[in-house]
Amino acid sequence: MNFSVHFDEATLDRLNKAVERSGMTRNRIIVTAVQEWLARNEEKDWPEALKTHFRNPAPELAEEVLDFQAWRATAIPSESGVRW
Repeated sequence: MNFSVHFDEATLDRLNKAVERSGMTRNRIIVTAVQEWLARNEEKDWPEALKTHFRNPAPELAEEVLDFQAWRATAIPSESGVRW
């Protein structure tokens, strides 16, 4: 999909310098920046095993014990630094 984006002169100058340094096209830099922003800012969801665990009113009685440390290592800290 194509659409127009309008930048102020200072941003356009910085973008053009980044093109020269990186060898990437302006479009590729913009696409990469948007993809990275979305990856950081899209709503994250809890792993299914964890959601199931907390839906159970008495998780300590479940047959299988949930290993919280297994999913914790994959949790990504938010921009505010808060971990879940």
